[in-house]
Order: sequence, then C-alpha cells, then structure tokens
Amino acid sequence: MSAYRMTVGLEIHAELATDTKIFCGCPNRFGGQANTRVCPVCLGMPGALPVLNRRAVELAVKAGLAFSCRVSAVSRFDRKHYFYPDLPKAYQITQFFHPLCRDGFLELHGRRIGIERIHLEEDAGKLLHDPQTGRTYIDYNRCGVPLIEMVTRPDIHSPEEARDFVAAAARRLRYAGVCDGRMEQGSLRCDVNLSVGLPGEPLGVRTEMKNLSSLRAVSRAVEAEYRRQIAALESGGRIVQETRRFDETDGVTYSLRAKQDAHDYRYFPEPDLPSIRLEPAEIAGLAAKLPEPPEDRVRRYLAWGIGPAEAELLCEDKALSDFYDCTIALYPAYKAAASLILTELRRCFKETGEGAEKMRLTPAGLAGLVALQETGRVSKNGAREVLRYMYAYGGDPEETARREGYLLADGRDETRRAVEETLEAYPQAVEQYRGGKGKALGFLMGQTLRRLGRSANPVRVRELLTAALENEDG
Repeated sequence: MSAYRMTVGLEIHAELATDTKIFCGCPNRFGGQANTRVCPVCLGMPGALPVLNRRAVELAVKAGLAFSCRVSAVSRFDRKHYFYPDLPKAYQITQFFHPLCRDGFLELHGRRIGIERIHLEEDAGKLLHDPQTGRTYIDYNRCGVPLIEMVTRPDIHSPEEARDFVAAAARRLRYAGVCDGRMEQGSLRCDVNLSVGLPGEPLGVRTEMKNLSSLRAVSRAVEAEYRRQIAALESGGRIVQETRRFDETDGVTYSLRAKQDAHDYRYFPEPDLPSIRLEPAEIAGLAAKLPEPPEDRVRRYLAWGIGPAEAELLCEDKALSDFYDCTIALYPAYKAAASLILTELRRCFKETGEGAEKMRLTPAGLAGLVALQETGRVSKNGAREVLRYMYAYGGDPEETARREGYLLADGRDETRRAVEETLEAYPQAVEQYRGGKGKALGFLMGQTLRRLGRSANPVRVRELLTAALENEDG
C-alpha cells in the first residue's frame, strides 16, 4: 500500500439535449455527414453574431438544481482564447468570471463530493485522423453544440470513486432531461485532474487527462497516472503541470502539452452577448419540473423489499423506473412486478434493441399480468411468455393468456380427471410413493402437468394428486 494519497478533481462536459445549437439555429444532432450542420455563426465567420438559445439556459439551470447548486440571478459569457483547428473562431464562448451555477454536491458512498461550478459553453468541432493516409480532417458539425461543464472540488481519492461519480452524475443528468449521457457517442466526456502527496503535506502538482469517454477509461486512467506520478517522485523526478492523454490500448498516460493557466487563455467578457438574468420565479418553476432523483428512488424501492442490486437496475433507466412506478401504483405487488421487469422485459429490450419508450406493453397491461400471476391464474413461466406477446403486440393480459393457452383452468374437474388418468397409468409410481419414496410425487406431478398442457395449475395439481395418493381406498 503506497503512502502517497491520491487527490482527484473532475471536469465533466455534457452536451445539452436541445434541438438546436447554443448560438445559432443549426440542428443539434449526433452523427450524420460531416460539415452539413453548420452556418456562418458556428463557423465563426466575420460579422456573424451569436444569439443565445434560451432552452440551453433552462437545461443548464436544471442541471445545477439537480446537484443542489446555487443558481446565479445574473451570469454572463466570456471569451476563452486558444487556437485549435477544430475551433474556427480561435476562441470559445464560455463562462469564467460569472458562471451560472455554484456550490453544489453529490452524495456518493455516504459522503459529499463538492461541485465548485457548472457553467455554459459551446463545443468545438472534431478532428478525424486517417491512419492510412496520415491526414487529419475536420468535422465542424459539433461546433456550437451547447455544453455544460461541471467542475468538482478535489474530493475524490480513488479510481473507483472517480468512476462512480461520473456514473452517478450521468444518471442524474439523464433523469433531469439535461443530457442523454452517452459517453460512447461523446455527449458526455470527462477530464481528470490528479495529484499525489504524502499525508499532512500540501497537494502535489496536478496533471490533467483529457477526453475520457467511458467509465472504465476514467478508473484506468486515474490508476495509471497515480502509479506514474509515484514512480516519478520515488525515482527522484518531479511532476510538471501538463495535459496528458490516456492510451486505452497500452494503459498508460503520455504528455500532450504544457497545462495552460487562466491567464494563458486571456479571458475577457464576451461583447456580443448580454448577461443572463433569471427571476426567482423562473428558477423555482424549473426546480418544480425536476423528477425524483434516482438515489431517492433506490431508497424507496429498498423500503419496499426490493434487493439492492435490483433497485439499482430499476433506477438505471428513468423510463423503466417510471414504468415500474406506474405498474405498482395499479397493482402493488412490488417484488413480482420488479422480477418480471428485470428478467423478461429487459430481455425483450436486449433482443429488440429498443427501450421502454417504444414498447406496446403498458403499465396497466403489466399490472394485470402480475395480478393474474399473484392470484394463481397464470404460472410464473406462463407470465413470462404472456409478457413477451404483450411486449410485441400489446393487448389485454387475460385475453392474451387465454388465447395462447397460458390461462390456468379455474375448475377442478379437468385437473381431477388428469390426476386419475395419471394414477391409473403409473401404478408402480403410486406404490413407491405410498411405500415412502417421496420422489415419486415429482414424477407423477410431471406426468399430470404434461396431460394438462399450458393450462395446468401446478398448485391444484399437487393438491389433488396428494389427496388421491393419501387416500388408500381411492
């Protein structure tokens, strides 16, 4: 165990779920043909002036409220000057001096991770490297896509904490409707600032690792840079402030450039945009639209007797959690509904590649199916099969179960006849049971269920079969 303490702060960039870009009317979409969603504004043409997308402000405020931030009544934009090929203006419109949100937090593993600020800014374009030709191409479609940047305090001290914070933050942003959180598509990216130091000493020199695009990359990059810095210090070297990149193939970090400080960016107020002014009633209205946070839902599900792993799975997707809540509001069989959702319904999602938003199964339909299962009119296996039909085609659960042959027989006559026929067909098994061999009951149960088919009610079969076997004169 190393004596060095790891200290990590994160910068999470999340693309806002707006229809258009932050300062122009170009569509805000992922993918598509390169350089087809651009205009003079997002290409930085001389004389083209930005116009603020109000929806981007609303989503950024919701993000701040979702993390208990203090929302500024007045905030403003600044210019951050630096040159990259994918930033055609050679400056980025962001917020530096007066950010939109400050002083938030996220509860993680029983303690608070502080959030220093959440501010609005525009995204840059994307460089596309062709390894075969050695050429680099530029796609400007992403220029001007609205972003929030969430800057945490240096409160994280392990790779696992860093990974779990990003996962929890992405889930909360999805719940708030702010960002889809798809790291694989680049709509949520993470920069990691890391330093090491001995207990009781000041924080060491930090390095920054840019554009980590998966939870696994976050934890691996933190671990790799932690080990690199310790090795450098113990060999008599020193850590320099710089920007580094994590190589996911080799599992190491390497230097990109010297880390720039604020003065290097030459921030100054953006002259082409007015200040953002928010009334208290507007902020309160946005707060009222926020859904119940996922962590609160997990606690509620645990109180209902749902297991911790199952509760987390239910809350991973807000649409699925909403579907579950609507279902149990109609028929509160908490565990039975959760079991069908987490087993068969999620299997349907995986097979079709779709989610809760597109299926034909409704909460009322699932509630009715759970009721059939809980009252013994459909077996558990039958309920799973009926769910698959309803997922694809919708419909009434009882009608579907009856049509497909999964509705268990209500009367005893058919079951009684099947029991009698089984006992007559297998007298040796009957004698074995009556001679003390309990396993014979399972064999006779299986034969009776086979005679009855899908409509068999296993509970009634066992009840009538046991009664007949115990009746020596019968």
